[in-house]
Amino acid sequence: MKKKKSHLQSKPERLSFPKDEKEINWLSWLLDTYFVADKVIYEGLRQELKKGKILACARGCSNCCSTHTTIPIYPLELIGLYWYAIEKIKPPDRKQIQIQLKNFLSQNSSCPFLIHDRCGIHPMRPMACRFFNVFNQPCLENEDPFYTRRYDVYTPNEASKNKAIAKMLPFHGFADKEQQDNALNNHVLNDTVQNLHEIEWHKLAERM
Repeated sequence: MKKKKSHLQSKPERLSFPKDEKEINWLSWLLDTYFVADKVIYEGLRQELKKGKILACARGCSNCCSTHTTIPIYPLELIGLYWYAIEKIKPPDRKQIQIQLKNFLSQNSSCPFLIHDRCGIHPMRPMACRFFNVFNQPCLENEDPFYTRRYDVYTPNEASKNKAIAKMLPFHGFADKEQQDNALNNHVLNDTVQNLHEIEWHKLAERM
């Protein structure tokens, strides 16, 4: 049977929480970060599809949410996840996520924000999740294609990723362009990253 050619979703738009952005000084930085990341990914995937590749990722596919145990999260992203989980997630997802966060103990567990094979925090999912896209064949059960077929995993160039990371730098006190360029060149934020599977998520559950 001939494989159906995949298509990208519509061009990305910036997430907007006008009232919250007026009250929370860091929120606009995070939303700008994700908007730049989404635009970079959209354009990168578009170029790959023009070469004849087929995007395997689709709505309802959640294999990477279960198999990946090294998902990096920047401090601003973590704060954003706390905010979104506490302020924006509604029932019944709220209760289910709270239970999963409370019981999240094993590094082999699926992401605690995964609900019925879909992302319960999709608008605020980390950049690592946004950038991970697979071509040609959907992932097999328990497969991590980063190791089994690296050639099928989308790889953004460093400059493109840095465009998104730069939007987070004001949060860390890097205000002017020279400071930001130095921070990017020296990979300063790398030392601030936490692994999703090592975060004490029960603390978020207690606040929900």
